[in-house]
Amino acid sequence: MTQSLRRKESVREGLQRVSERRLQDILQVMDKQGLTAEAVHEVRKIIKSLRATLRLARGGLPVEERRTRNQALKDFAGRLSGPRDAAVTLTAFEKVYGESLDGNRRPDVMPRWAEQVQQSLADKAHKLVAAESYRDAAERVRRFGSQLLPFQNARLKGDPSQNGGKDDWKQTAGKGLRKTYRQGRWLMRQVAAKSEASDEQWHELRKRAKDLGYQLALIKKVKGVKPLLAKLQEVGNALGDARDLGLLRSCLCEVQDIPDLTLAERQTYQTLLTHIDQQRQGLHRRALQTARRVYRRGGKRFTGRVAKRWCRWKRG
Repeated sequence: MTQSLRRKESVREGLQRVSERRLQDILQVMDKQGLTAEAVHEVRKIIKSLRATLRLARGGLPVEERRTRNQALKDFAGRLSGPRDAAVTLTAFEKVYGESLDGNRRPDVMPRWAEQVQQSLADKAHKLVAAESYRDAAERVRRFGSQLLPFQNARLKGDPSQNGGKDDWKQTAGKGLRKTYRQGRWLMRQVAAKSEASDEQWHELRKRAKDLGYQLALIKKVKGVKPLLAKLQEVGNALGDARDLGLLRSCLCEVQDIPDLTLAERQTYQTLLTHIDQQRQGLHRRALQTARRVYRRGGKRFTGRVAKRWCRWKRG
């Protein structure tokens, strides 16, 4: 999933080419009898990149056409979430459970509640997603074919090959990139202003940072983009790890019969919850610190710099 735009093609031609290739990749799963958690992860990443591309190209797409395609992709991804969530939660559990012991002697036998959590997550993580659960949603996406990005037929102001692609970029991608950046910047400032932002706010910030990363990856050959992509990756990784720990905490809060546990088992349980909370706070701080560097400019200034560098790169 490393495709990027080429110097000799217009923005629209490049977005069409990359999107069609990615669509082919995810539709290959339709004929399989089931998907593993790892396969689900790869498919969902591609779907997210396609949705980010739709947002990027909003300036050249009819509103209803864009919304219809975005909803179809969202529905497809929604059919595939179960095993992947269980898999990342299991990985998080196995990592932080050992960390929470903090150098104390590891018990010879894992507490009953921990065994139950581990086994339950493992069962869900290793379960295949049945093809019949997503095939109709995948079929709706397949029908778009080469029209996943149905660009309007408005003529560009001048030949992109003659003006360095300025009008091509502005009319197709400028509006979408600015909106994605501004949404992320607004969310960053929202969570920064609160002593304790909600899980939903952190999750939304992560999604917008991921969107911006997918969009900028399409022009990664442009000067200054790769360092920015590295920062966005840091933000996404930190917030992704924090979200996985949040899923784990919710899972742990569903453990039954806590009053029946021994004193030692209850202490281990509470120690793990405390460790998870501390880890999440640290991850949130790290993500916010890096996000401030990503979103330090206003939306108009940021997208203006990108547009100028894009045109410079197009001219060679």
